[in-house]
Amino acid sequence: MHNCQLVKLTHQPLTPMKALCTWLICLCTCSVFAQNSLPPFAPVTEADAKNKVCTLDSTAEAYSMIDYGNAWVYEANDGYEIAYQYFVRTKILKKTAYDRATITLALHKQKNSDGGRLDRIEEIKGTTYNWENGYLATVSLGAKDVFTTKNESFDKVSFTLPQVREGSVIEYTFTIRSPFPFKPKDWFFQSDIPSLRSEYKFSYPTNLAYHIIQQACEMGFTSSNCERASSFNSCYWVMENIPAMKKEDFVSSPQDFYRMLHFELSEYIVKGMDRPKTLSLTWDDLDKQLLEDEDLGKSIHKIGAFDDLAEDFKKKYTDTLELAKAVYKFVQQNFSWNENIRLYTQKSLKQVYEQRQGNSAELNLLLISLLRQVGLPANPVIISTRGNGVVWLDFPLVTRFNYTLGVITIKGKNVFFDATKKSLKWGMLPAYCMSGQGRVLLPKKASKWIPITTPEKSITLTNIECSLGKEEGNLQVNAQLSGNGYRAINMIDKMQELGKEKYTKEIKSKLKKALNPTIQFEGFVPDSSEAVPSIAISMTFTEAYNQMQDRIYLPALLMEGVSQTPFPNPARTLPVDFTYPKDEIVTMHYNIPENYTVEEIPKTIRVALPNDGGKFLFSANIGEGFVSVTSQIQFKKSFYAVEEYEALRKFYDQIIAKHAEQIILKKK
Repeated sequence: MHNCQLVKLTHQPLTPMKALCTWLICLCTCSVFAQNSLPPFAPVTEADAKNKVCTLDSTAEAYSMIDYGNAWVYEANDGYEIAYQYFVRTKILKKTAYDRATITLALHKQKNSDGGRLDRIEEIKGTTYNWENGYLATVSLGAKDVFTTKNESFDKVSFTLPQVREGSVIEYTFTIRSPFPFKPKDWFFQSDIPSLRSEYKFSYPTNLAYHIIQQACEMGFTSSNCERASSFNSCYWVMENIPAMKKEDFVSSPQDFYRMLHFELSEYIVKGMDRPKTLSLTWDDLDKQLLEDEDLGKSIHKIGAFDDLAEDFKKKYTDTLELAKAVYKFVQQNFSWNENIRLYTQKSLKQVYEQRQGNSAELNLLLISLLRQVGLPANPVIISTRGNGVVWLDFPLVTRFNYTLGVITIKGKNVFFDATKKSLKWGMLPAYCMSGQGRVLLPKKASKWIPITTPEKSITLTNIECSLGKEEGNLQVNAQLSGNGYRAINMIDKMQELGKEKYTKEIKSKLKKALNPTIQFEGFVPDSSEAVPSIAISMTFTEAYNQMQDRIYLPALLMEGVSQTPFPNPARTLPVDFTYPKDEIVTMHYNIPENYTVEEIPKTIRVALPNDGGKFLFSANIGEGFVSVTSQIQFKKSFYAVEEYEALRKFYDQIIAKHAEQIILKKK
């Protein structure tokens, strides 16, 4: 064994993540013991209680004064355990932050032949501080304020600090002991409120080694250190004056950008072993492991019951693409997804074929198996779905993946496929699979990273026809809303989720100036990849235009005009992720009364995003008895880097300005 030393490995920043680095502590064979206790934190003061604003962010509803965590791995009667000790002190500034006084914790359970293992919580304490009548009043958390709810997978413990109001300082502490020490909990230095100080300690026996992966490491620590003390290694990290992670729209997985630490056991040696067991893998190691796993690569077997159908398919379809589409459609139409998202199978593909149902991995691996059976080179692709977190390319960790889909190369092009949703067209993937890149598993060390792409985009189509109503300011409107590609799937999914009545109610709630709108749905065929849904709306739109003397001022776009930017923040630290490319096309048709003539229409404009990232086209034309207006907003990419944010904001500024223009009619 080597002597304990600290090795720091730095890597190039990843996209879309800020940066990534790792600390790897080497192994030593020593006895295991660690003693931990809370440090003496400074008491809450009169100034703390009276303070009314956060110096880091004057708009903050609350801020973290101290966020302290201490984790240590130790040897218990039945093996190793880990303890997590927390101390949190938070200043409440606004009523909107009252819910921060309620803390809910999930205690993990795992059943086994001995009855199971579970997390245990100890020493829950809490205090609320308020400045009252010239002195600092305190009230403590009582036993009645702590509640426990049990279920099969975890116990839920919650408690609420008492007498919280604007200006309160709340603090609480607790310890969790867990029999699951080999993948410690992540530590987040950053949250959705500013933090004055966040501190974390991690200690573990010297016969264990961990990868400690730090996300957003270019921000740096106020202080940090790792050292050996007796029979255990101890690390600590401190960050101060940490800004809040602001909520932003169009983000795949916000957690990918928080300043945080991630822990993975990399190596260990225990009594009875003559050499350490290494858990660290190269990508080649991980690829081989997954290809040989009975619940992933090894599960892809020939399905005997499919033999006759396979022969029929090969005779009927001589074109490779048509053959692949036919097998894909066969699985889509004949197998059902149980809505479980999985990386691995939970039963054999033979059982899936017989039962006609399976989880995501089972259906996609079955489809790969059937495609191979007709002679087509399909392969599994492992990904991390949107919302699950980015895969760290520098660290081959299977725990970062949670989904298996498929890919086939036809005429030199990769076509991805997924059999979970019957509404998907060939070549489309569920939105949650559009996560940037995946790793295709191939034998003989040929596995590689490939970008996840689809030829489909989201197309929103709106056609509106208007005529002046009987009363001044009113318009008689007939609108047709429809969608193609991902927009069509989203519309059908919403219908299935809400039902016709609630969907109708949602549409009406957005038509605040409409009198008695009549809404009809067409083409909402569930589980059909050929469905083209549309919504027809007939209504009287009140206060739709202004009339002054002999002139009428009509809005260039009545319903679907953009009046607010989706990017209100002047600066942004996160990339913009639309999931897929999209087009939004609106066409207006105004029927002009015979006693009016068109005096003015908006000018045609064309705006392009840099690097062919998209375009905005707007035009108005005069015809015999009508005026037509067309607006097209197109985003050719799904992902826009932080450096492109300013261009996106200016792009929308021009859209908003143009959509706000008017058509002017003059009485003859």
